[in-house]
Amino acid sequence: MKITKTSLIALFIASLFAGIVPAQKNGPLDFRPVVEKRLAAKKLKLEDICAIDTNVVARRVFKDYGAMFIAASEVRFPTNCVFANEEEVSAFQATVKSRTATIGGRTIELQSAAMDALEKARAAAAKQKLTITPRGASAAKRSYADTFRIWKSRFDPALKHWTARGKIKPEDAERAAKMETTDQVAQVIEWEKDSIWFSTGFNRSIFSSVAAPGTSQHLSMLALDVAEFANKDVRAILNEHGWFQTIIDDTPHFTYLGLDEDELPKRGLVAAEKDGYTFWIPNFER
Repeated sequence: MKITKTSLIALFIASLFAGIVPAQKNGPLDFRPVVEKRLAAKKLKLEDICAIDTNVVARRVFKDYGAMFIAASEVRFPTNCVFANEEEVSAFQATVKSRTATIGGRTIELQSAAMDALEKARAAAAKQKLTITPRGASAAKRSYADTFRIWKSRFDPALKHWTARGKIKPEDAERAAKMETTDQVAQVIEWEKDSIWFSTGFNRSIFSSVAAPGTSQHLSMLALDVAEFANKDVRAILNEHGWFQTIIDDTPHFTYLGLDEDELPKRGLVAAEKDGYTFWIPNFER
């Protein structure tokens, strides 16, 4: 085979590009830089809102619940991804424009834009003889105390379960039970790395069904647990009105993003399919 000057140049150029995988034209952007750019426009820094490089709890919150940070401009995202106490939560909620409504016999409160979209979704559902109603007494707005109570409802039984089975030493269990909340959450993250799960059934992560105290999207009045979540037509209607499932395995939980679905990858979210559901989650450490 005769090697010409032209073929050598071609081989050289090919070698330069070897191993480079072309970017997907319509693939999701990386989540972190999208959030950082949005915060910069408001003269804010990610480290001041969510210290993901220095705090293991903040990093987990950003990964699992961070979708709200890329919501439409009319949405107020939280000033802190980990609120420390009731005072911080109340102070933030007091700055947010919100509305209440009684739906299915339950009074709920959401950010005004989220409530407007929900009412339009309910009207669209009614035309198809479907309903969209809250699931449970704390389906929408929550207090810090609510998130702490729900956390304890998972943490305490799981701690007892794994201690009884010898997976957690009694002295370590006693120490964890007395920890400050943030330290307790960090300890659960460590235990779950060894498949010591803290969910209700002790078979998956506690974060699949409950947020750590002070971190829930419900605190920002941007989340709604929907009773009819299993109905694909209901899910489609909610999606058309800016409501999406954003936390894997927490199927009743919808987050108001106020965006069209085709906009989500441009904002750093990626679609994850599981058990027939589509979850739009941050493209961060995936």
